[in-house]
Amino acid sequence: MAKCPYCKNQITFDNVRRDVKGAGFLKQEIIYSCPICEAILGFSRGNYS
Repeated sequence: MAKCPYCKNQITFDNVRRDVKGAGFLKQEIIYSCPICEAILGFSRGNYS
């Protein structure tokens, strides 16, 4: 378990909010945010060819 650096609440990978942009496996961007305070925790980008 981890703590949100902004609101200090416990978050897990199961309850973290994920906003997925892009279609499929080739180009996809994911924004991870806290489910409680909605602060942005990180980004992930996939660009496979």
